[in-house]
Amino acid sequence: MITPERPDQLVGQVLGHRYRLDTLIALGGMSRVYRAMDLNLHRSVAVKVLDDNFASESLVRERFESEAIIAANISHPNVVSIRDHAISGSHVYLVMEYVRGQNLAEVIEERGRFTPRQMLSILERICSGLRAAHLEGIVHRDMKPANVLLSDNGEIKITDFGLARAASAHTQSATLVATLSHVSPELVSGAPSDSRSDIYAVGIMIYQMLTGQLPFPMTNPAAMMKHHLDSPMPMPSNLVPGLSEDLDELVRYCTEKDPERRPQNAGFLLDDVIQIRSTLTDDELDLDAESLGDVSDLAPLAAAAMPTTVQQRLDEWQRHRDEQRQPWWMDEDTLGETAAASSEDYSAVPDDEATTVISTSDATEVLDLREAQTTTVPRMVNELDAPETALSSATAAYSREDLDQFEGSGSAPTATDLAVPAAQGKVSARAQKQEQKRAAKEWRKTAQVPTHQLVRPKTGGRRAVITVVLILVVALVAAGAWFFGRGPGTIIRVPSLTGMLQTQAVSQFDSQGVPVRVNSVYDDEVAVGRVVQSKPNTGESLMKFQGVNLLVSRGPELFEIPALQGLSQTEATSRLADKGLTKLTTSQEYSSSVEEGKVISSSPASGEMASRKNTISLTLSRGPAPVQVPSVLGLSHEQAKQKFNDVGLKLTVGEKQYSSDIAPELVVAQSAQNKTVPYGSTITVNLSKGPELLQVPSVLGQSLTEATATLEAAGFTVSNRSMLGGFSDTVRMQTPLNKQAERGSEVSLYTF
Repeated sequence: MITPERPDQLVGQVLGHRYRLDTLIALGGMSRVYRAMDLNLHRSVAVKVLDDNFASESLVRERFESEAIIAANISHPNVVSIRDHAISGSHVYLVMEYVRGQNLAEVIEERGRFTPRQMLSILERICSGLRAAHLEGIVHRDMKPANVLLSDNGEIKITDFGLARAASAHTQSATLVATLSHVSPELVSGAPSDSRSDIYAVGIMIYQMLTGQLPFPMTNPAAMMKHHLDSPMPMPSNLVPGLSEDLDELVRYCTEKDPERRPQNAGFLLDDVIQIRSTLTDDELDLDAESLGDVSDLAPLAAAAMPTTVQQRLDEWQRHRDEQRQPWWMDEDTLGETAAASSEDYSAVPDDEATTVISTSDATEVLDLREAQTTTVPRMVNELDAPETALSSATAAYSREDLDQFEGSGSAPTATDLAVPAAQGKVSARAQKQEQKRAAKEWRKTAQVPTHQLVRPKTGGRRAVITVVLILVVALVAAGAWFFGRGPGTIIRVPSLTGMLQTQAVSQFDSQGVPVRVNSVYDDEVAVGRVVQSKPNTGESLMKFQGVNLLVSRGPELFEIPALQGLSQTEATSRLADKGLTKLTTSQEYSSSVEEGKVISSSPASGEMASRKNTISLTLSRGPAPVQVPSVLGLSHEQAKQKFNDVGLKLTVGEKQYSSDIAPELVVAQSAQNKTVPYGSTITVNLSKGPELLQVPSVLGQSLTEATATLEAAGFTVSNRSMLGGFSDTVRMQTPLNKQAERGSEVSLYTF
């Protein structure tokens, strides 16, 4: 499903007072497709709405309308049906059957590729639907996996005949409108296209299903068109070793550059697909089935091929009985000899009077010459006629004398015997026919005179019994006709009921005398009190007395949110999955009370109720928030430790330092100050040793320069005081002298 970046303006609107647009499901170049509700029939449909900027263009509207006309003329289970086409205000729209499921492109992307058996199962249905279009003279022109829909109930349908044209119109255009990855060489070159262009696209789809990728790399349009015109088609076995050569040949056959060398339409291709499927071995069909599965993994396809309704099973049984039924007088050898004899004996008859010879391959027909008289025109006799009728019909064309020869033998003539002509002499065809006519007339007269009494005359008692039996037979036939015609045995087709109110659905069946059994089920999509599904399903047939099971929505099933606080994300996800809640989102927050990575809270909260379609939001802990380091300078060790503990930090003491400003045993330095550090970090502090005291050296008698250097080297600063006019630079006095002073303190020197 495609979700627009901003709310679609048409969602929620009702077109034509009938179709409510519920959800945008596809975007096209000139139109949008919505899932909608038919308010009249209470069923889901797909509505394609032409974009406003194209709706005013007559050429685009004509193409849009032609799509409706073309697709509406194709009626086939493997083609999406068109329901309506109309204009509502400024909106031009097309109403189509809604197919719930995926398109083939999405399935290929998910699975990667198919086994040959799976591919042929899908391909057979694609060809079947495309054949219906080709028989109507319609070319799709945009066959690709995205235009093949696989519904949830196993149906495969071709959609989007938006580029389709009637083949009789010679689909040639100066502008190429197609999907480049699947376009045929004739469309690229601007030549007329027909059903063989669709076959080329199907050939590329076969390659995709077998390999999971396109035969030519997706580059720029010019390079792609050149590939279709000139590049040889790669074989799928190059990517999937072990594929049968028949599958390579199928791809090559469908993608020939010359259209004359491809299958002429989807009907011929369907025959080839069925032939290949029957000739490949199980190992070839199930190549890589260990990892890709078999047809049972495409359960809807397998189910769709099975007779599921009563009517389908009856049809299967009838076909089986027809195949088994073969009357003795329909033996093919006998028919062959009879036909051959007839052809030889009447070869001399003029063309306008020649006998029609029935094909020996048609085993349900025999020749009846009883009413041929002079023209000997054959009459078709159904295989259910009694054998005696067939024999008497064949015998009637012979003279009495011809038949007398069989009476002495004590056996009845066979069909081969009766095929021998009555006259063997050199008699003209017209004289022979006259003789046959006379013999037939004489035979009819003689046959009416009984020669033996086969049974005794019926007594009154026997007549009464026969009368009662006949009455019972007639009553049974009448009862059966009523039962299967208008009574409980009447076959009806289940209409679409999804989304219909329970009372409306039950009333609809009650009016037809169909018993209804109602069961309630949870459903996240269908509103409470409306039909979710019927059994049998929509479109299937049943006899009235069998009844219908309706599954009516109870609304979404609600589950209680379990207690999740303090659990890891994996544990919380597992507990929610046990409740059927799998849609999750997560966020993170700092927490000093919940360990990092654990659940702080959920929305909905623990103890509240939620359905499977609800999304559960989990808030996970990032651990405690970072801490701003406070200043502890000038504090004692215990004071500093307490201050750090209050904000979640730890304290460690480093080496003591001298300080002239900080009293001893107070914090004189710390490793971090006014910075943000992780919660629980350790901060190092240094305690004061008080000021550093140094012995002041004596520099008396030294020159001022030497004395200054000595004192500075000892860690003091020097102040010079010159006295008596500064006659000399010799230090005569200093303060302090022979005492200790703080490092860096000032020593005064006096020179005179």
